[in-house]
Amino acid sequence: MAVKAPTQNGTEPKFEVDKLYSSEDISLKVAARQQSLPEIVAELRETMRQESEPDIDIGPHCSNPYECDFIPYCWQRIPGNSIFDLRGNGVNKFDYYNQGIIRFEDLPLNELNKAQRQQVEATLKQQDSTDPEKIKAFLNTLWYPLCHLDFETFNTPVPKFDGTRPYQQVPFQFSIHVQLQANAEPQHFEYLAQPGVDPRRELIEQLLAVIPADACVLTYNQAFEKGVLRNLAERFPDLAEEIEMRVANVRDLMVPFRRRDVYRWQMRGSYSIKEVLPALVPELSYAGLEIAGGMAAMQAYHDMCELNDPVELGRLRRAMLEYCHLDTLAMVRILEELRKLEI
Repeated sequence: MAVKAPTQNGTEPKFEVDKLYSSEDISLKVAARQQSLPEIVAELRETMRQESEPDIDIGPHCSNPYECDFIPYCWQRIPGNSIFDLRGNGVNKFDYYNQGIIRFEDLPLNELNKAQRQQVEATLKQQDSTDPEKIKAFLNTLWYPLCHLDFETFNTPVPKFDGTRPYQQVPFQFSIHVQLQANAEPQHFEYLAQPGVDPRRELIEQLLAVIPADACVLTYNQAFEKGVLRNLAERFPDLAEEIEMRVANVRDLMVPFRRRDVYRWQMRGSYSIKEVLPALVPELSYAGLEIAGGMAAMQAYHDMCELNDPVELGRLRRAMLEYCHLDTLAMVRILEELRKLEI
Protein backbone atom coordinates (compact mmCIF):
# COMPACT_ATOMS: atom_id res chain seq x y z
CA MET A 1 0.00 0.00 0.00
CA ALA A 2 1.13 3.55 -0.59
CA VAL A 3 2.14 5.82 2.26
CA LYS A 4 -0.63 8.00 3.68
CA ALA A 5 0.50 11.55 4.48
CA PRO A 6 -0.95 12.94 7.74
CA THR A 7 -3.34 15.85 7.46
CA GLN A 8 -4.05 18.70 9.85
CA ASN A 9 -7.58 19.66 8.78
CA GLY A 10 -9.32 16.31 9.04
CA THR A 11 -9.51 15.76 5.28
CA GLU A 12 -8.93 12.35 3.76
CA PRO A 13 -5.17 11.67 3.61
CA LYS A 14 -3.63 11.51 0.17
CA PHE A 15 -1.52 8.63 -1.08
CA GLU A 16 2.10 9.59 -1.69
CA VAL A 17 3.07 6.98 -4.23
CA ASP A 18 6.38 8.73 -4.87
CA LYS A 19 7.49 7.67 -1.37
CA LEU A 20 7.60 4.07 -2.56
CA TYR A 21 8.59 4.36 -6.21
CA SER A 22 11.10 6.24 -8.33
CA SER A 23 10.91 6.70 -12.09
CA GLU A 24 13.65 6.50 -14.70
CA ASP A 25 13.54 7.07 -18.46
CA ILE A 26 15.07 3.94 -20.03
CA SER A 27 14.12 4.70 -23.64
CA LEU A 28 17.76 4.89 -24.79
CA LYS A 29 18.63 1.59 -23.09
CA VAL A 30 15.64 -0.12 -24.70
CA ALA A 31 16.52 1.27 -28.14
CA ALA A 32 20.09 -0.01 -27.78
CA ARG A 33 18.86 -3.47 -26.84
CA GLN A 34 16.40 -3.52 -29.74
CA GLN A 35 19.22 -3.13 -32.24
CA SER A 36 20.64 -6.51 -31.25
CA LEU A 37 17.29 -8.37 -31.38
CA PRO A 38 17.45 -9.44 -35.07
CA GLU A 39 20.84 -11.09 -34.48
CA ILE A 40 19.58 -12.85 -31.35
CA VAL A 41 16.43 -14.09 -33.09
CA ALA A 42 18.47 -15.41 -36.04
CA GLU A 43 20.78 -17.28 -33.64
CA LEU A 44 17.79 -18.82 -31.80
CA ARG A 45 16.21 -19.95 -35.08
CA GLU A 46 19.47 -21.53 -36.19
CA THR A 47 19.69 -23.40 -32.89
CA MET A 48 16.12 -24.69 -33.28
CA ARG A 49 16.91 -26.01 -36.78
CA GLN A 50 19.72 -28.21 -35.46
CA GLU A 51 18.89 -31.88 -34.99
CA SER A 52 21.23 -32.30 -32.00
CA GLU A 53 21.40 -30.28 -28.79
CA PRO A 54 23.88 -27.39 -28.57
CA ASP A 55 27.39 -28.49 -27.64
CA ILE A 56 27.86 -26.06 -24.75
CA ASP A 57 29.56 -27.12 -21.55
CA ILE A 58 28.42 -26.06 -18.10
CA GLY A 59 29.86 -22.83 -16.73
CA PRO A 60 29.04 -19.65 -14.82
CA HIS A 61 26.48 -18.87 -17.52
CA CYS A 62 24.28 -21.63 -16.05
CA SER A 63 23.24 -19.32 -13.22
CA ASN A 64 24.21 -15.84 -14.39
CA PRO A 65 22.26 -13.65 -14.88
CA TYR A 66 19.49 -16.19 -14.18
CA GLU A 67 19.43 -19.85 -13.20
CA CYS A 68 18.81 -22.03 -16.26
CA ASP A 69 15.88 -24.45 -16.28
CA PHE A 70 18.09 -27.12 -17.84
CA ILE A 71 20.59 -27.35 -14.96
CA PRO A 72 19.25 -30.77 -13.81
CA TYR A 73 19.80 -32.12 -17.32
CA CYS A 74 23.15 -30.54 -18.14
CA TRP A 75 24.66 -31.21 -14.72
CA GLN A 76 23.52 -34.83 -14.35
CA ARG A 77 26.98 -36.16 -15.22
CA ILE A 78 28.60 -34.21 -12.37
CA PRO A 79 29.23 -36.77 -9.61
CA GLY A 80 28.41 -36.37 -5.95
CA ASN A 81 31.19 -34.95 -3.78
CA SER A 82 32.42 -32.79 -6.62
CA ILE A 83 34.20 -29.45 -6.61
CA PHE A 84 30.76 -27.83 -6.82
CA ASP A 85 29.82 -29.31 -3.42
CA LEU A 86 32.74 -27.55 -1.75
CA ARG A 87 31.56 -24.91 0.74
CA GLY A 88 33.03 -21.46 1.21
CA ASN A 89 34.92 -18.98 -0.91
CA GLY A 90 38.54 -18.68 -1.99
CA VAL A 91 38.56 -21.13 -4.88
CA ASN A 92 37.34 -20.75 -8.45
CA LYS A 93 35.39 -23.95 -8.95
CA PHE A 94 35.17 -23.65 -12.72
CA ASP A 95 38.94 -23.16 -12.95
CA TYR A 96 39.34 -26.57 -11.30
CA TYR A 97 36.59 -28.03 -13.50
CA ASN A 98 38.26 -26.77 -16.67
CA GLN A 99 41.48 -28.46 -15.52
CA GLY A 100 39.62 -31.75 -15.16
CA ILE A 101 39.69 -31.58 -11.36
CA ILE A 102 36.14 -32.47 -10.40
CA ARG A 103 36.03 -35.07 -7.61
CA PHE A 104 37.05 -34.49 -4.01
CA GLU A 105 39.73 -37.16 -4.48
CA ASP A 106 41.48 -34.99 -7.06
CA LEU A 107 41.46 -31.68 -5.19
CA PRO A 108 44.84 -30.24 -4.07
CA LEU A 109 44.26 -29.94 -0.31
CA ASN A 110 47.05 -27.40 0.12
CA GLU A 111 45.05 -24.90 -1.96
CA LEU A 112 41.96 -25.14 0.26
CA ASN A 113 41.24 -23.32 3.51
CA LYS A 114 41.01 -25.19 6.81
CA ALA A 115 37.25 -25.68 6.74
CA GLN A 116 37.30 -26.88 3.12
CA ARG A 117 40.11 -29.35 3.85
CA GLN A 118 38.09 -30.70 6.76
CA GLN A 119 35.03 -31.10 4.53
CA VAL A 120 36.97 -32.97 1.85
CA GLU A 121 38.95 -35.22 4.22
CA ALA A 122 35.96 -35.96 6.47
CA THR A 123 33.82 -36.87 3.45
CA LEU A 124 36.42 -39.15 1.87
CA LYS A 125 37.17 -40.89 5.18
CA GLN A 126 33.57 -40.66 6.47
CA GLN A 127 35.14 -39.16 9.58
CA ASP A 128 33.47 -37.16 12.34
CA SER A 129 35.01 -34.75 14.85
CA THR A 130 33.87 -33.57 18.29
CA ASP A 131 35.31 -31.17 20.87
CA PRO A 132 33.58 -32.13 24.15
CA GLU A 133 35.09 -29.26 26.15
CA LYS A 134 33.79 -26.63 23.75
CA ILE A 135 30.40 -28.33 23.66
CA LYS A 136 30.26 -28.26 27.45
CA ALA A 137 31.22 -24.57 27.47
CA PHE A 138 28.38 -23.81 25.06
CA LEU A 139 25.84 -25.83 27.03
CA ASN A 140 26.83 -23.93 30.17
CA THR A 141 25.50 -20.75 28.54
CA LEU A 142 21.96 -22.21 28.51
CA TRP A 143 19.49 -22.49 31.38
CA TYR A 144 15.93 -23.51 32.20
CA PRO A 145 13.16 -22.76 31.52
CA LEU A 146 14.35 -23.15 27.94
CA CYS A 147 12.23 -22.13 24.94
CA HIS A 148 13.12 -23.30 21.43
CA LEU A 149 11.82 -20.55 19.13
CA ASP A 150 11.39 -20.25 15.37
CA PHE A 151 9.64 -17.54 13.32
CA GLU A 152 8.34 -17.64 9.78
CA THR A 153 8.21 -14.27 8.06
CA PHE A 154 7.45 -12.66 4.73
CA ASN A 155 8.89 -9.58 3.07
CA THR A 156 7.57 -7.64 0.11
CA PRO A 157 8.85 -4.65 -1.89
CA VAL A 158 5.51 -2.89 -1.38
CA PRO A 159 4.55 -3.01 2.31
CA LYS A 160 1.50 -5.16 2.96
CA PHE A 161 0.54 -3.50 6.25
CA ASP A 162 0.72 0.02 7.67
CA GLY A 163 3.82 0.64 9.74
CA THR A 164 6.08 -1.70 7.76
CA ARG A 165 8.98 -0.90 5.45
CA PRO A 166 9.79 -2.38 2.03
CA TYR A 167 11.38 -5.81 2.49
CA GLN A 168 10.88 -5.75 6.26
CA GLN A 169 10.66 -9.24 7.77
CA VAL A 170 7.07 -9.44 9.02
CA PRO A 171 6.37 -12.47 11.23
CA PHE A 172 3.19 -14.42 10.56
CA GLN A 173 3.96 -17.69 12.35
CA PHE A 174 5.92 -19.06 15.28
CA SER A 175 6.60 -22.42 16.87
CA ILE A 176 7.90 -22.86 20.42
CA HIS A 177 8.91 -25.96 22.35
CA VAL A 178 9.16 -25.12 26.06
CA GLN A 179 11.16 -27.20 28.54
CA LEU A 180 10.66 -26.08 32.13
CA GLN A 181 13.60 -28.13 33.38
CA ALA A 182 16.32 -30.44 32.10
CA ASN A 183 15.05 -33.69 30.57
CA ALA A 184 11.46 -32.48 30.83
CA GLU A 185 9.03 -33.38 28.07
CA PRO A 186 8.74 -30.25 25.92
CA GLN A 187 5.40 -28.47 25.61
CA HIS A 188 4.58 -27.19 22.16
CA PHE A 189 2.90 -23.85 21.36
CA GLU A 190 2.26 -22.39 17.93
CA TYR A 191 0.70 -19.46 16.12
CA LEU A 192 -0.29 -18.98 12.48
CA ALA A 193 -1.91 -15.75 11.35
CA GLN A 194 -5.29 -15.52 9.73
CA PRO A 195 -4.92 -14.50 6.07
CA GLY A 196 -4.93 -10.85 5.09
CA VAL A 197 -4.83 -9.43 8.64
CA ASP A 198 -1.81 -7.70 10.19
CA PRO A 199 -0.73 -10.42 12.65
CA ARG A 200 1.98 -8.63 14.59
CA ARG A 201 0.12 -7.49 17.72
CA GLU A 202 -1.65 -10.79 18.26
CA LEU A 203 1.52 -12.76 17.50
CA ILE A 204 3.74 -10.91 19.97
CA GLU A 205 1.11 -10.95 22.72
CA GLN A 206 0.77 -14.72 22.41
CA LEU A 207 4.55 -15.11 22.27
CA LEU A 208 5.09 -13.11 25.46
CA ALA A 209 2.41 -15.15 27.20
CA VAL A 210 4.24 -18.38 26.37
CA ILE A 211 7.87 -17.40 27.05
CA PRO A 212 8.62 -16.77 30.75
CA ALA A 213 10.48 -13.50 31.35
CA ASP A 214 13.49 -15.34 32.81
CA ALA A 215 13.60 -18.14 30.21
CA CYS A 216 16.51 -18.94 27.94
CA VAL A 217 15.31 -18.44 24.37
CA LEU A 218 17.13 -20.80 22.03
CA THR A 219 17.13 -20.07 18.30
CA TYR A 220 18.94 -21.34 15.22
CA ASN A 221 20.60 -18.22 13.79
CA GLN A 222 19.85 -15.70 16.52
CA ALA A 223 20.37 -12.61 14.32
CA PHE A 224 17.14 -13.38 12.49
CA GLU A 225 14.92 -13.91 15.54
CA LYS A 226 16.46 -10.93 17.35
CA GLY A 227 15.77 -8.72 14.33
CA VAL A 228 12.13 -9.80 14.24
CA LEU A 229 11.69 -9.20 17.97
CA ARG A 230 13.31 -5.77 17.85
CA ASN A 231 11.08 -4.71 14.96
CA LEU A 232 8.10 -5.73 17.09
CA ALA A 233 9.46 -3.77 20.06
CA GLU A 234 9.79 -0.71 17.83
CA ARG A 235 6.24 -1.13 16.55
CA PHE A 236 4.66 -1.66 20.00
CA PRO A 237 6.38 0.62 22.56
CA ASP A 238 4.03 -0.54 25.33
CA LEU A 239 5.46 -4.07 24.94
CA ALA A 240 9.05 -3.03 24.23
CA GLU A 241 10.40 -3.66 27.74
CA GLU A 242 8.96 -7.18 27.86
CA ILE A 243 10.24 -7.94 24.36
CA GLU A 244 13.75 -6.67 25.13
CA MET A 245 13.88 -8.94 28.20
CA ARG A 246 13.41 -11.92 25.87
CA VAL A 247 15.92 -10.55 23.36
CA ALA A 248 18.57 -10.33 26.09
CA ASN A 249 18.02 -14.02 26.84
CA VAL A 250 18.37 -15.26 23.25
CA ARG A 251 21.05 -17.87 22.60
CA ASP A 252 22.08 -19.51 19.32
CA LEU A 253 22.12 -23.29 18.80
CA MET A 254 23.97 -22.72 15.53
CA VAL A 255 27.17 -21.68 17.34
CA PRO A 256 28.79 -25.09 18.01
CA PHE A 257 28.11 -26.16 14.43
CA ARG A 258 29.32 -22.92 12.86
CA ARG A 259 32.54 -23.23 14.90
CA ARG A 260 32.69 -26.94 14.04
CA ASP A 261 32.88 -27.99 17.68
CA VAL A 262 30.73 -30.78 16.28
CA TYR A 263 31.19 -31.89 12.70
CA ARG A 264 29.67 -34.87 10.93
CA TRP A 265 30.83 -35.77 7.46
CA GLN A 266 27.19 -36.01 6.31
CA MET A 267 26.82 -32.24 6.95
CA ARG A 268 28.69 -31.55 3.67
CA GLY A 269 30.52 -28.56 5.07
CA SER A 270 27.31 -26.80 6.12
CA TYR A 271 25.92 -25.79 9.51
CA SER A 272 22.37 -25.28 8.22
CA ILE A 273 19.79 -27.02 10.38
CA LYS A 274 18.64 -28.81 7.21
CA GLU A 275 22.07 -30.53 7.11
CA VAL A 276 22.72 -30.80 10.85
CA LEU A 277 19.42 -32.52 11.67
CA PRO A 278 19.78 -35.63 9.45
CA ALA A 279 23.44 -35.95 10.45
CA LEU A 280 22.68 -35.99 14.19
CA VAL A 281 19.07 -37.19 14.27
CA PRO A 282 18.58 -39.31 11.13
CA GLU A 283 15.10 -40.44 12.17
CA LEU A 284 13.86 -36.86 11.78
CA SER A 285 13.74 -35.34 8.31
CA TYR A 286 12.24 -32.53 6.25
CA ALA A 287 11.95 -34.95 3.33
CA GLY A 288 8.39 -35.56 2.28
CA LEU A 289 6.99 -32.36 3.80
CA GLU A 290 4.85 -30.29 1.46
CA ILE A 291 6.58 -27.20 2.86
CA ALA A 292 10.24 -27.80 3.67
CA GLY A 293 11.92 -24.38 3.74
CA GLY A 294 11.49 -20.74 4.68
CA MET A 295 10.92 -19.54 1.11
CA ALA A 296 8.23 -22.17 0.60
CA ALA A 297 6.58 -21.10 3.88
CA MET A 298 6.61 -17.47 2.73
CA GLN A 299 4.99 -18.40 -0.57
CA ALA A 300 2.44 -20.53 1.28
CA TYR A 301 1.45 -17.52 3.38
CA HIS A 302 0.89 -15.42 0.26
CA ASP A 303 -1.10 -18.29 -1.27
CA MET A 304 -3.15 -18.57 1.91
CA CYS A 305 -4.08 -14.89 1.64
CA GLU A 306 -5.50 -15.50 -1.85
CA LEU A 307 -7.47 -18.68 -1.12
CA ASN A 308 -11.26 -18.76 -0.86
CA ASP A 309 -11.69 -22.52 -0.66
CA PRO A 310 -11.87 -23.45 3.07
CA VAL A 311 -10.80 -27.03 2.38
CA GLU A 312 -7.68 -25.96 0.50
CA LEU A 313 -6.97 -23.27 3.09
CA GLY A 314 -7.16 -25.85 5.87
CA ARG A 315 -4.80 -28.19 4.02
CA LEU A 316 -2.27 -25.43 3.49
CA ARG A 317 -2.44 -24.30 7.12
CA ARG A 318 -1.77 -27.86 8.31
CA ALA A 319 1.27 -28.08 6.05
CA MET A 320 2.62 -24.76 7.35
CA LEU A 321 2.13 -25.77 10.99
CA GLU A 322 3.78 -29.13 10.37
CA TYR A 323 6.89 -27.49 8.91
CA CYS A 324 7.32 -24.86 11.61
CA HIS A 325 6.71 -27.48 14.33
CA LEU A 326 9.54 -29.59 12.94
CA ASP A 327 11.93 -26.61 13.03
CA THR A 328 11.69 -26.33 16.83
CA LEU A 329 11.36 -30.06 17.45
CA ALA A 330 14.61 -30.41 15.49
CA MET A 331 16.26 -27.98 17.91
CA VAL A 332 15.04 -30.02 20.89
CA ARG A 333 16.49 -33.21 19.46
CA ILE A 334 19.77 -31.61 18.35
CA LEU A 335 20.27 -30.20 21.84
CA GLU A 336 19.67 -33.68 23.28
CA GLU A 337 22.41 -35.05 21.04
CA LEU A 338 24.80 -32.28 22.08
CA ARG A 339 24.27 -33.14 25.75
CA LYS A 340 25.35 -36.71 25.01
CA LEU A 341 28.67 -35.39 23.63
CA GLU A 342 29.78 -33.15 26.51
CA ILE A 343 32.37 -34.38 29.00
